[in-house]
Amino acid sequence: MAMSANLYRGWHQIAFERELRDRLTPAALGHLPLVLIRDQDRVHAVDAVCPHRGAHLAYGGKLDGDAIVCPFHGHRIGIGETPGCEYMVRRYRTLTVGGLVFVLPDERHDNGFTALMEELNRTHFFVQGFTLVAHAPAELVVENGFDRRHFEFVHALKSTPNLRLGPGGHGELVIQGDFQAAAFESNWHPGGEGQASTEIGFLARVFSPNVCVSRLGEGESEHLVISGATPNGDGRCTIRVSVAVRARSDGRPPSESAIRALLRDSKLAYEQDLAIWEHRVHDAPSRFDDEDDLVIEFHRFCKNFLEAERSEQSRAHQAR
Repeated sequence: MAMSANLYRGWHQIAFERELRDRLTPAALGHLPLVLIRDQDRVHAVDAVCPHRGAHLAYGGKLDGDAIVCPFHGHRIGIGETPGCEYMVRRYRTLTVGGLVFVLPDERHDNGFTALMEELNRTHFFVQGFTLVAHAPAELVVENGFDRRHFEFVHALKSTPNLRLGPGGHGELVIQGDFQAAAFESNWHPGGEGQASTEIGFLARVFSPNVCVSRLGEGESEHLVISGATPNGDGRCTIRVSVAVRARSDGRPPSESAIRALLRDSKLAYEQDLAIWEHRVHDAPSRFDDEDDLVIEFHRFCKNFLEAERSEQSRAHQAR
């Protein structure tokens, strides 16, 4: 099945592993239906639409080796290049790390994400976090981190954070800086209690319009927040947020209370954003000003994930 030209062709977090209760699980990237296949310790993502008559293979289909038996007419539908199958569906690249499942529609847009996640899997503890559904475009979730002024007014920061573009060596977009935040009730960041405010170092690596890995703090106080927002195809998106934390200096696992506090604070921040996102007129024209320079850079970055599809369509049109 052809992908929509409006689907960003970079990484998406398609699920948490805990959501995959059967061998075949229906999923979607926007209007692109997928089947997630549990195969021992691996997860695969393939097109869900039977090429014979359009049945959704996740609803009633049966896994049979490297094929899915269609529930409509019983044809064996090959997964990728499967010998002996008249019909086949496309297999997409997937990455499963720490219980987080990602899918990449276009191999050209890895942008260093696989290498980072595999490194973190060796050095950090992953904790599957929370899920929210927003009536908003998925890319707005990642864009939010580039919008300096909203932190002061939506999240009640004491001042506009000092954010700037940083170097990204693999095609990703990087922003870095620091936040001057009100004293934390949480215990995930040291020095918060009893202080009027605390400064938090921040670095975000954006690997696609839909996936971001943010580092809060440094050294032993470093915490990573992994955010994914996937379009549902109905004007809504599913947001999944998790954390990755280093072991303590003595080798013990990280503090469970600190992880819970970080996830709680992250969820609170998203709930504050939802109050804006769900009532925003998303197709209203934007009149950017000088303070929107990072947002403009993010929009430019997003266009890279549509150009491949448009180029393919242009070549196909010229060939007619």
